[in-house]
Amino acid sequence: MIVCLKHGLLTIMLVGISACATLPNGPDEPFTEKPGDIKFGNTTADIMYQILLGEISTQRGKPDVASKFYVSAAKNSNDPRVASRAVRIATFADNKEDALIAAKIWANNEPENQEAKRVLAVLYLRNGNFEQAQTNLANLLSSDSEGIARNLLLTGALLQREASKEGAEQISNYLISLYPKHVEAHYVHASLAMQNQQPDKALISIKKALKLKPDWIEAVMLYPRILQENGKAEESLSYLSNFLRKSPKEDAVRLSYARALVDARKLDQARSQFELLAVKMPNNKDVLFALAMLSMQSKDFQEAEGYLNQLNKQGKANPQVIFYLGQIAEQKKDFDNAINLYSRLRTGEYYIEAQLRVAVILAEHKDIKSALEHLHSIDTKTDEEKREVVLFEGNLLRDFKQYDEAFAFYSDILDSTPKDTEILYFRALVAERLNRIDVVIRDLSYVIEQNPQDAAALNALGYTLADKTGKLEEALKLIQRARDLEPDDAAIIDSLGWINFRLGNIEIAIKYMEEAMEKIDDGEVAAHFGEILWSSGNKEKAISIWKTAREKFGDNEILIKTMERFGQ
Repeated sequence: MIVCLKHGLLTIMLVGISACATLPNGPDEPFTEKPGDIKFGNTTADIMYQILLGEISTQRGKPDVASKFYVSAAKNSNDPRVASRAVRIATFADNKEDALIAAKIWANNEPENQEAKRVLAVLYLRNGNFEQAQTNLANLLSSDSEGIARNLLLTGALLQREASKEGAEQISNYLISLYPKHVEAHYVHASLAMQNQQPDKALISIKKALKLKPDWIEAVMLYPRILQENGKAEESLSYLSNFLRKSPKEDAVRLSYARALVDARKLDQARSQFELLAVKMPNNKDVLFALAMLSMQSKDFQEAEGYLNQLNKQGKANPQVIFYLGQIAEQKKDFDNAINLYSRLRTGEYYIEAQLRVAVILAEHKDIKSALEHLHSIDTKTDEEKREVVLFEGNLLRDFKQYDEAFAFYSDILDSTPKDTEILYFRALVAERLNRIDVVIRDLSYVIEQNPQDAAALNALGYTLADKTGKLEEALKLIQRARDLEPDDAAIIDSLGWINFRLGNIEIAIKYMEEAMEKIDDGEVAAHFGEILWSSGNKEKAISIWKTAREKFGDNEILIKTMERFGQ
């Protein structure tokens, strides 16, 4: 599993602790400053005038102008309150130099203010001045001997957010040299190494942290993630399992273990762990959703529906939950309810997919015309969404055997975009069904010419040449190229079996077909395998495979025609 540390483990762990509340993230943050609330002591008229102009510019949404006035006022007054506001406004203006000048004034004139010191360190980091940042952070840590552990973690969160890879590594190494016996220093180093994609270094540091404090939960949680990133997934699972035997009440660790089991595809074990968590945390949304997904995976739709309905009762209806309830309704063949649930999703991440599912239900249980009308009513917001719906329409026509309509549909698109290789590929699939072999060869040859690594196109062209033109040797070369690119693709393995059968290599053909059958349960593959077995004299096994496939794929044209040819 790839561990995603985009937001940073330290940042997540320290939610609610502000490393520098005064400082905005930078120029990308919306500039919506409220008037400054600064109470002044004795100050000159010139300084007050500069502050006034700064405030007017701020309220007019001109941080670049406001910054100049405020930094000037800070220089002239040496007032830490003015300097603090100057830092904030200069940061909004993306004027790193002025922000650093103001931060120095603030820290120098308010030496006991921890926030001022931390802001100054951030600005040193943003300016790439790692030596100064390092010195500043070290002084900050040493000034609070009672709070070193907390401040090390705060410093780690700051580095995770503000420092470059080089700066984070340099400063975290320095922190270890200063505090070698503090578990937090090694933890910070491990977290930053993971963020910087250095899992080997992270592993060394987290082991040192656990040696200092074996039961510290933060390190216990990070260690298995680092093991996974180092390719030691089984060791990670073993570690979590052993830890929970000793500390069964650590729910956060159990949740990590359950998720790691899901990643390892050990779904039954994962479900057992989530069920244990559900007893202790009956309203935990993450646990309930995980149990719902695992129940769906094992086709326990009644159980899954119960978990999802329990989630739905917890406040505002969740679009993700509604979508999966729609899927369950489909599985239960409650199609009216499925359409009703999908139709509740009118915007957002699940909108398009839900509407496509409605189209499939209409096509299967009403008529293709209703399905197409529904597709045309979908409100697409982007070019990507529009293309997704267009491609779905063509595939829907093809899947429901509307081959003439599908061919015309793709051809209309190609009139305006004749070099669209994806549409050409799909038209070729339809053309093969219409026995328009010239179009198949022309379209697929162009697709391969544009992308010689397109395994699907290589396989489709090779199969067509073998099945429709008798150019077996040429076909075999194409399909072998496809296999080299996608060695585990069941469709390509099926083609290799079929073409070897056509070449008279029966034993080789059977070997490929057995491999394909292990990888995919498909009517066409079963049709091919049965025909090869029949031709080799094993008629009883051929009939058995055909009958089993027909129970699952009764509408597969190739399967039906193959069985009819052999009197079955």
